[in-house]
Amino acid sequence: MGRTFMFDVDRFSDADDFGATYRHVGGKILSDVGVSRIISALFERLLSYSRNPAYYDRFPSVLHCLQGLPEAKDLPEDELSLLQHVFALHEIGTVPDDYAKALCRLRESHRLAVLSDIWSKSDPYFDEFKRAGIRELFEVIVFSSDYGHIKPSRYLFAKALEALKVDPSRIVFVGDSLRRDIAGAKAVGLSAIWINAAGAEVNDGVAKPDLVIQDLRDLVDC
Repeated sequence: MGRTFMFDVDRFSDADDFGATYRHVGGKILSDVGVSRIISALFERLLSYSRNPAYYDRFPSVLHCLQGLPEAKDLPEDELSLLQHVFALHEIGTVPDDYAKALCRLRESHRLAVLSDIWSKSDPYFDEFKRAGIRELFEVIVFSSDYGHIKPSRYLFAKALEALKVDPSRIVFVGDSLRRDIAGAKAVGLSAIWINAAGAEVNDGVAKPDLVIQDLRDLVDC
């Protein structure tokens, strides 16, 4: 779903070789052009849904969107499964080492949880957390694709709060999107820190963060 403060950027540009990824995971039937068309169309459809408030609380799965694409019409189930895998491999980024170190430092003095928007199934994200050595740092991990909702849906925040069993007044939510993270956190009564890496301004009518920083690592020094 693009670059976030914890994951590096996803890979859905015109320069990315979806066909090579398809062959890497065992695909043999579709051409490189065919794979590229399907993955690009799937990305655009999911992106459009993510920007539409009507889908915040009924966000479709990757498979559901894939099955509805004209480009993927009549493909057998095993091909759809391969294409889901291709999409997931391009969606997931990596947790940079310096961010992993910052999280380890924060865990020394704070309880940590994750609430993250993802489109693909959560399994590869858990694998990336394990690879980066941060899986055990978090008491609660809520990935949106497991619930069919996306931020700023109150449902996801409620799920995280329910699992944490902590008074909301003691929780600080950290995110890099005013519209999704800060607005969602404020709607359920949480304090919120905005990671404003680009130095953007807060416009009127947008939920105001309690603190603004430029990088996750700045929290270590707070």
